[in-house]
Amino acid sequence: MDNITTETTYRHELKEKILATAISFFHKHGIRSVKMDDIANELKISKRTLYEIYSNKEELLFEVIRHDKQREKQRMEEIGKTSLNVIKTIIEICRFQVEQFSQINPLFFEEIHKYPELLDYVHKLYKEREIDVHAFIKRGIEEGFFLPNINYDIVHILTTASQHAIMNQYLYKKYDFKELAHVGILFFIRAYCTLKGVMLLDEEINTLSLS
Repeated sequence: MDNITTETTYRHELKEKILATAISFFHKHGIRSVKMDDIANELKISKRTLYEIYSNKEELLFEVIRHDKQREKQRMEEIGKTSLNVIKTIIEICRFQVEQFSQINPLFFEEIHKYPELLDYVHKLYKEREIDVHAFIKRGIEEGFFLPNINYDIVHILTTASQHAIMNQYLYKKYDFKELAHVGILFFIRAYCTLKGVMLLDEEINTLSLS
């Protein structure tokens, strides 16, 4: 019994080490250039052992994406709970995303497009967050920072389309992500802020040093 428990603990710990190594390698080098051999060699394990835990590179990549999105969701929930208002929430989420993107090789995002099932998974997660978006908009209106007479369903559709354009047209390769974030805030958030919201947003943007 003890031997079984020890083996299970070892495999669990090894699985976490493999995932951590894969996250580091994929984020740093992109997807295509990273081989399963690279991960096995880094951990000093046989490729057979690696394949016993992750049957192929795509399965391992899926776990990396799932981990990234879980971390992103948890951080956004933390920001939402601790921020004083919706404007500060937006700024802190932007700060987190800028920091996150700056640590990842643009090749990672470019090469993700070669895995349509992974893209479908990511889009599904964004779809599930629509309830949170509506709640956030309602909070902003109640706080007096967002205009109440705006069709936010249209705003959400246009914002989502712009995000897809950034990824599908690889704008993050042509422009610094800080600049993309700055334009996005001005174009898609400032436009539906009340005067109170605009004044606070302009003040908070300066703390990000995005421009």
